[in-house]
Amino acid sequence: MRKTWLGFAAAAAVLALATPSFSMGSGGSGGATEPATSDYAIAVKLIKHEMYAQAIPHLLIALADNPDDADTLNYLGYTKRMTGDFPASLGYYKRALALKPDHKGAHEYLGELYLQMHDPASAQKELDTLASLCPDGCEERDTLTKAIAAYGAGAPAPKGW
Repeated sequence: MRKTWLGFAAAAAVLALATPSFSMGSGGSGGATEPATSDYAIAVKLIKHEMYAQAIPHLLIALADNPDDADTLNYLGYTKRMTGDFPASLGYYKRALALKPDHKGAHEYLGELYLQMHDPASAQKELDTLASLCPDGCEERDTLTKAIAAYGAGAPAPKGW
């Protein structure tokens, strides 16, 4: 019971930091302005606190507002992967890449998903794509390279994939 309560308390604390604030309109008319924080921003904060399941509803709202946003689709793929829903994760990553084929983050995360699905050949294809997108190296390429090497060495999967 304590763990559940602590989980709710942590979620409440993160949401308190991310809760939209409203201000009085000009002239003190009492009208509220736009929220200071979007559902996408709330989701990112939740993801940074490893609260993946709690981030999903915010990402879905953000996606409804902007259905062609590759970053939102990428984060939906990530949160679905982190909650164990590999088929949904795969679909979101592929949608993100259909909209933005050079999305380095989606290629990295898709490669990590393939490793979790025990498909290192597909992960290598994502790494090859990253090598062409950033021939001088980039964080996404380096991270996926390390993940593939760890997978090949039989090492336990690093946290996050």
